[in-house]
Formats: sequence, structure tokens, C-alpha cells
Amino acid sequence: MINNTINLLILLVLGVVYIYAFARLSNAFTLNKYKPKNSAVQIVYLASLIASCINLIHVSDAASDALLFFLNKEEILTGLLFAVLFFLGAWVFSVVFTQLCFFIVGTMTPEDEEDELLKNNTEIAWIHATVVVALTFVIAPALVKIAVSFIPYPEMPF
Repeated sequence: MINNTINLLILLVLGVVYIYAFARLSNAFTLNKYKPKNSAVQIVYLASLIASCINLIHVSDAASDALLFFLNKEEILTGLLFAVLFFLGAWVFSVVFTQLCFFIVGTMTPEDEEDELLKNNTEIAWIHATVVVALTFVIAPALVKIAVSFIPYPEMPF
């Protein structure tokens, strides 16, 4: 019971920090970059937040497993280190991935993306949103499998 409570509190703190930090950075990339703020820019901003939260949901499961594993071994600092590294890795991946998706959609469409977002072209914004969210759903489980492979689980004899 104590280990589960510690796990919950650590994941809660890391999750809040993750979302806050990503929202601030994404705000700088989208809402503050494009003036005036319009619907198209807000769609892209919200899609990046949703994609980041999808990564957060998947990585928090792996971080929880790592935390509980190390808490049961009474190695709380090691568990905390793994959880922080998992969240940090997912955060960096989310930042890079949303920018990469913006680049990919920009190369697939003939329009200048930044100009179209400033013109409040919501069709382009929805294309960006769909691509980033859909690709995040596809990529996030693979990201977690990579993260879990670093947990030093004991070898099974069979």
C-alpha cells in the first residue's frame, strides 16, 4: 500500500511538471509565434498538447512499473531516476516529434504552412492535428517498449 501511494504521488508530480513544461514550450512555438492568435493556430497548439498527453499516458505506465519494481527492492532513488528519465525522454520525444510532424505536413502540402496558419486556414490546421495525433498513437507504444527495455528485470530461468 505504501509503495503504491509513493508511486501515485511521484507519477502525479512528474505528470503535472511534464504537461506544464510541454504546454509552455508549445505555447512559445505556436501561440506566441503566430500573432494574432486564431482558430488554426489554436488547433495546432491543442493537437500538440494532445499528442504529448498520449505519450505521457503510455510512458507513465512504464514509469509506474519501474517505480514499483525498484520500490519493492527498496531502491527508491533508482526507481525515481528511472521514472524521471522516462518522463524526460517522452517529453523530449514529444517536442521533437510535434516539430517533425509539422515539417512532414509542410512538405506534403504545396502551401506555405506559416502563412496559411496566419490566414486562419483551419483545413491545414486539422491536417496537422490529425497527422500528429494519429502518428503519436502509432509511435507511443514503441517508445514505451524501448523505455521498458532499460529496466533491469531479473532473468527468468526458463
